[in-house]
This record gives sequence, structure tokens and C-alpha cells, in this order.
Amino acid sequence: MSTAIEEFESKIVQILYADWDTQEARVVPKTEDVKQYNGAKKLVATYLYADMADSTLLMKRFEPEMAARIIRAYLRIAVDCIRAKGGHIRSFDGDRVMGIFVGDQRRDDAVDAAFNISWVVKETLNSKLDTKLWDSQEKWKVSHRVGIDDSETFIVRGGARNNSDLVSIGDAPNIAAKLSGIRDNPGSITITSRVYDYLSERNLKYGEELMWVKRTDSVVGPHSVRTYNSSWMRWP
Repeated sequence: MSTAIEEFESKIVQILYADWDTQEARVVPKTEDVKQYNGAKKLVATYLYADMADSTLLMKRFEPEMAARIIRAYLRIAVDCIRAKGGHIRSFDGDRVMGIFVGDQRRDDAVDAAFNISWVVKETLNSKLDTKLWDSQEKWKVSHRVGIDDSETFIVRGGARNNSDLVSIGDAPNIAAKLSGIRDNPGSITITSRVYDYLSERNLKYGEELMWVKRTDSVVGPHSVRTYNSSWMRWP
């Protein structure tokens, strides 16, 4: 009978040395579309991460039931706005959600979704919180950031049979996630030049007013990329 260590070693060897069965993808795969053992999909896509700020402080100030309502409301807004612009939801991580966009208009679609998220958070969620929490000594205003990047990604399944999910490996998911964690810059949306350089006029300017400001900091984790902030929002 093999020991637990021997079983781990066997599984790790299989993972490290198996040949990938890689396919080019034009649509965002679901978990069941990728083989568990050695399947992979290559996909050129725009990744959007929407992340609510200060959730730890939220949970400290309010009862779990109220904190959960606020987090759920934010995630609902993000999911609906992403889906409305053709995005696909593939991951949740606490108070953060990831959307994937494909197609020729994917960058504009992602930015449209980000503008919509910001509008609904400000004009609907925060106004409702003012009413809901009016008799509380603690007040709360949701702040957030959306990070967006575009690149080719390598999508595989992580985990084990019946307990697995898709994992996106590439610049875009990594950078977009890190951009969504920015807290000390103005605005609520940060994108890379790989998104900015391909946006249509409607997502660059409003009349003569520029919607984006170039950031001075080009370091995003181990990456060096041009990035832009926006405080713009748009009614969905």
C-alpha cells in the first residue's frame, strides 16, 4: 500500500511532466471545457477585476449580517454590469470579482462595465446606505477600484476532480488584479496602455475633456507598464 507521500509524489510528477493538450480559444471557457488532467486553452482577452475597498474595516464596524449585505450588494452590481457588457464571470475572491471579455470590442466593453459599476455604486448603493444606516452611529460609504488589462492568457484547471476551477495565467489577470488593489490614487478605475491605446473616442474623451490621467508610477508588481486612472462614470 502506497503512503500518502508516495501518492503526492506520483501526482506531482504527473502534473510537472505531462504534455499539455492546448487549444486556441475564441470564447471564454467554462470549467468543464478544459480537461482536468492536462487540458489548457489559449485566449486573448481583457481581464477586469472589481474590488471593494476596506472590507476588513467594514466587518469591524458593523455586525456580520450588515457587512455581508453591503459586500453582496457590491458584488451584485459588479456582476450585473460586467454581464450586461458581454463579460463572463469566472472568479470570486471575498469582495472581489473577475470578469473576462473577448472579441474585437473587448477593451471598450470592459471600460463600459467599469464606468457603469462606478455610477451604480455612487448613485444607487451609497445613496441607499445613507438611508439604511441613518440611525447607526457608524456611517459607511462604499469605495472601490476596477483594474483592467489585456493579453494572451493560458487557462488551465486547478485543484482536483470535483473540486477544481479555472486558473488564468498571464499578464492581464495578474496586472488587473493588482491594479484593483490601488488605494492611494484618485479615481476608481485604472487601466494599462494595452487597454487605453485601443479605446474608442467615446471612452477617451467627453467633448474636449479627457477621461484619463496618466499615472506617474509604472511599476505593477514585477511588471513595468503605462497605466491610467479615471474618475469617470456612466449611467448603465
